[in-house]
Parts: sequence; structure tokens; C-alpha cells
Amino acid sequence: MRYQDSMARSAEHLRAALPQMTRQRAALHPISYAVWYEHVSGINPALSHALQTLTRDERCLDEAQTLQLYQDHVSDFNARTAQNIGDGLNRVLDTLSASASLAGQQTAGFEASLQRWVEELLVEAVPAAERSGQTPGQIVQQLLVGTQDIRATLQTLQERLDGSQNELRLLREEVRRARADALVDSLTGLANRRAFEQELSLCAASRTGLRTQHEDRPAEDAQAPCLVLGDIDFFKRVNDSFGHLFGDHVLRAVAQTLKQVARGDSLPARVGGEEFALLLPHASLAQAQGLAEQMRASVAASRIRPAQAQPSLERITMSMGVTQMTPGESANDFFERADRALYASKRCGRNCVTVLSAEAA
Repeated sequence: MRYQDSMARSAEHLRAALPQMTRQRAALHPISYAVWYEHVSGINPALSHALQTLTRDERCLDEAQTLQLYQDHVSDFNARTAQNIGDGLNRVLDTLSASASLAGQQTAGFEASLQRWVEELLVEAVPAAERSGQTPGQIVQQLLVGTQDIRATLQTLQERLDGSQNELRLLREEVRRARADALVDSLTGLANRRAFEQELSLCAASRTGLRTQHEDRPAEDAQAPCLVLGDIDFFKRVNDSFGHLFGDHVLRAVAQTLKQVARGDSLPARVGGEEFALLLPHASLAQAQGLAEQMRASVAASRIRPAQAQPSLERITMSMGVTQMTPGESANDFFERADRALYASKRCGRNCVTVLSAEAA
């Protein structure tokens, strides 16, 4: 379940959310409440950042902005996907309903005819004035025709049921793809902020983090989750100097480097505009620092050409922060310490790695 708050805790969130909701231009509906609930509860940092940006300088959220926040940061599906799935389910239900209604009508008609034919075959039970005058052979022939009609109707129903099963299978596949797409950053192909936060929460809840193929190793060799955060230095200057298309190219190149550095049981993710993360479920602090240094050095050594007519860009660099989770620590505290380590690298001149342990913090 997405929400784990107790009754008392959720009531606190309600009291905190309502005053902020009433100051907006959007109505007080479930979508608006979901956005503000996730913000005040602190479970969705990406949503909170986007919301605070939109409401800066006492600006108010309108309906369109509220819906966009919900679709981008809360809902598992976008509106178009949800509409497609809903339309598909409606088609399946309409087909099944029409087929069942037709089969019911055919069956009821056949039952009435069968009753009449049986009574005429048992001629003593039918007054002479009400008899059809058909011979027993003719009645049996009509019975055969009625049986064939019912069989044809049931065959049609079966074919429609088979078609509906196939459409339901396609809809399930679309749901699966939509859920997967909701966890992937479309620009870089890395896990997005939503997927990262889900795995980060698992780390905080179980201390085993991501599923790994190395669960049979000795207990003494097991390590706590580590987190590496990296931020591209002076990325705004890159965008301003060479344009956003080139900026996107830089982001994809950095993402590719992160994929190459990542270990098999780690989660590389893009968690912000130019901010990346590597979540390591089982690593020592020294191992995480080594991967961060490898990432920093690989990016710094690369050269990316903005256009054929221009010289190579001097270089792209990254500042990195590294930390390790402690027992019982919350996901937010774990992430915030890695973020402090990252900004310590920024303050130290950038293009470096800072390790911040819980004891040092």
C-alpha cells in the first residue's frame, strides 16, 4: 500500500493540508488532496520541490497545475493511458453484455417453443382447438432446428468471449507497460525519481534494499545500503551556451557512464534535472566511494562536441556525495545526508567526491 500512516498521523496531515489547499484556485477534490497530502507528509520530495516552485511568491495552483502535479508525481498512469484502458474495458463489458443478452433471449425463446412442442407430442394434454395440426415428425424437425439455432448462438457467444479474453490480455499488457514506463526516465532510460524513492523506502524498511543474487553470501560479508549522489557542475551554463538539445545530449551521456559504473545489484537513477543517484544495496562505504570516484573521473575525462562546426567542449564534470545507511534510519534522513555530502563537494570547488558518514554528520 502506498500510504502507511496511522489514523492519528493521517489526521495530522489532513489538518496541515487543508489550510494550504483552501488558498489555491483548484477545488477541494480527491486529486487536489492527494497532491497536498503527499507534500505535507514528506513522502514525495520530487512533488514537494515542484509544488514549492509553482507556489513561490504566493502564487496559487489552478486546476491544470494541480492535475499535472498529480499525473507527474502521484498517479501511476498518465491520463491518456488511463483513458485507453478505461475505453478498452468498456468495450469488453459492452460486448459481453450484448452477447449474454442475446444468448438469454435465444434460450428463453427456445424454452417456450420446447414446452409447446412437448405438449403437442403429448397430445392428450392439449385441447383439440389449440393443437397446431403438425405431425410428430414435423414437431421433431422444428425441435432439431431450434437446437441448431441455440448451438449457433452459443458458438457466437464463445467466439466473442474468446475475443474479449484476447482484448483483456492486451489491456493487461498495456497496464504492465504503463507501470514500467511510470518508473523510467524517458530521456536517459534510467530509473526515475519515483522508482528511486520506492527502492529507497525498501532499504529503510528492510535493510536488505534491492533484491540481489548474492543473498547466500556469509552474514559477516553483508553490507548496509550506500548511496551516491552526483550533480553535473554548471549545467545551467551548458544549457545557456549550447542549448537544451545539447544539454539533453549531455544528460544521456552521463546516464550511459552511470550505467557502465553501476554494479549488477545497484539502481542507477536520474533523480532531478541534472542530478543522478546510484543506490547500492550491499556495499561498504569504501566501495561506494570507489564507484563514485570512478564515475567522477569517467565524466571528467570525456569530451562532448556540441556541433560539427564547433570545437570540443572543454569538459563536463560532476560533484559527488557518498554515505551509508544506519540501522533504523529513515529514507529521508539517508537521502539528506547524501545530499549534504554532495553540496560539500560543490563548496570545495566541484569535480570531487565527499564521503559523509552518520557519525561525522
